[in-house]
This record gives sequence, C-alpha cells and structure tokens, in this order.
Amino acid sequence: MFECLETYPSLKIISNCPIYMPEYFDEEGLLKVIKIFELSEEITKLNWSWNDRVDPVKTAHELMDKGQKLFVEISEYEQRIGSKINLEQRKNIRDAIEDLGKLIPYMKNKIKPYEITTQ
Repeated sequence: MFECLETYPSLKIISNCPIYMPEYFDEEGLLKVIKIFELSEEITKLNWSWNDRVDPVKTAHELMDKGQKLFVEISEYEQRIGSKINLEQRKNIRDAIEDLGKLIPYMKNKIKPYEITTQ
C-alpha cells in the first residue's frame, strides 16, 4: 500500500501512485449538472403544456438556444478542468446530458411544420 512512499521516502513522492489520487469534485461541475436539470425541467414543462402555450415553437427555440450555450459551456469546462474531474462527477455530467437528450424527441414530436401549398 505504501510502495511509493517507500520508493522515495525522503522526497515523499506520491503523485505517481493511483491509490493516493484524491477524489476531485468541484462546484463548477455541480453547477453544470444543475443547469442541465433546470433546462430539462423547462423542456418537460413545455412538452407537458405544449397546447396551452401561446407560442410553444418560440419557447422551443429559446430552450434550444439555452441548450446550445450550455453545451458550449460544458465543453469549455471539460477542456479546462477535464483531467482533474473524478470518474463519478464526469459520469454525473454525462448522465445529465444523456437524460436531457432523451427529452428532445418528445418536443420534436410536438412540432408540426406547416404545410405550404400553392394552387
């Protein structure tokens, strides 16, 4: 268990030992997951009340814009901090993104493009 400490006792080098790698959770990653869930909630509410909305298509556009910006934020976050994130936090972010993606087909099914015909 203390192999690395015994190998370099005077230097106390432990960074090469996976058993000593700390679990890294950060607040920014948690906030990204929360933002994903908030967007999921908004999409679910839109899907649920589609026919009761004044302009659901406009709302859908706004939510897709939010989603696109959020995905850019998440990509930037991953680039900046990705190597430090532990597996559990990475999985939480990935799972939240996948769950959000599962809502999109329901919204897509609500959108009925207008057929324009010329006579």
